[in-house]
Amino acid sequence: MEFLGNQSAQPRTMKCQILAQEALPIALIETLDDNKKSNLPHNLSQRAEEIKAEVLNLMATDELYERLLEHLDRYSKTVNLRR
Repeated sequence: MEFLGNQSAQPRTMKCQILAQEALPIALIETLDDNKKSNLPHNLSQRAEEIKAEVLNLMATDELYERLLEHLDRYSKTVNLRR
């Protein structure tokens, strides 16, 4: 692995792991049959949209939960003041 240069063992190991992680999807794609390869961009795009929708839903849920807690806190303080 001369192309990694003269470095300590830990950075070399980390770079090797990164290179291996980058090579794995490429190797998997190369093993797909032609039909699956041609559908790959569409499938990846569809999955990306699903993940974006899920993340946005989680963000919205977190925001709503935070607002609910704020309202509950204000309501609790109002109730306690009336006692």
